[in-house]
Amino acid sequence: MENFDVAIVGGGPAGSVCAAFCAAAGLRTVLIEREKFPREKVCGDCLNPECWPILRRLGIDQRVRESSHGTLASVAFIGLRDRCIEIDLSQGENAEIAIKRSVFDALLLDRAHQLGADIRETSTLTSLQKTNGGWKLTIADASGCRAQVLVAADGRNSTVARLSGLLPHIGKERVALQTHISLPRNFGNKVVLQLLPGGYSGQAPVSEKELNLCLVGGPSRFANCKNGRSNDSRFRHASNGEQLRR
Repeated sequence: MENFDVAIVGGGPAGSVCAAFCAAAGLRTVLIEREKFPREKVCGDCLNPECWPILRRLGIDQRVRESSHGTLASVAFIGLRDRCIEIDLSQGENAEIAIKRSVFDALLLDRAHQLGADIRETSTLTSLQKTNGGWKLTIADASGCRAQVLVAADGRNSTVARLSGLLPHIGKERVALQTHISLPRNFGNKVVLQLLPGGYSGQAPVSEKELNLCLVGGPSRFANCKNGRSNDSRFRHASNGEQLRR
């Protein structure tokens, strides 16, 4: 088994940024990711302005700006009775943008690799053992590594937490669906957050041609939508991929 200073499980933004900074600091770093990038992920695709200083430290802020994205000028909140409040967002160098996770995450993972991190995609962590010198990690293909420090950056249903007996029981109170559809004409440079009887919808342009459409609700509500039994036309339309608010 190879020995590393730091082993990071999960190649999303948190894991990739951690790997990049560790590698840049001279630490021998390995990142273990079960997927093959680029890949999409259920997400609103919006990039918080507070991310820009971190991206500048990584030296990829310009690469992000040059990638296909939508610049967001405002956010609109729509209530159950269609009352709308729209708030302007800060503009300029640190403006909020919407960018596909497939694009953004791949940029971060590539930067971690450029800085010297050992990136192991399509690798699933199967076992974890605490040792006197740190951690022993085993991968699905029977390979593995040792590391002094272990970072769990593998999300809400963390494999590291599960293998360590730390993953709490999480009920399925909400289900999230997300896709990209053609950007409706005159949609504008804004994020739309719309409250619905069974949950909410989020919409944001990720380019001049595409819109990120998310829908969050209870499991039973989605079952009704799928079977065409929902009395709520807005949920039913969204389940068919139509935009909720034009």
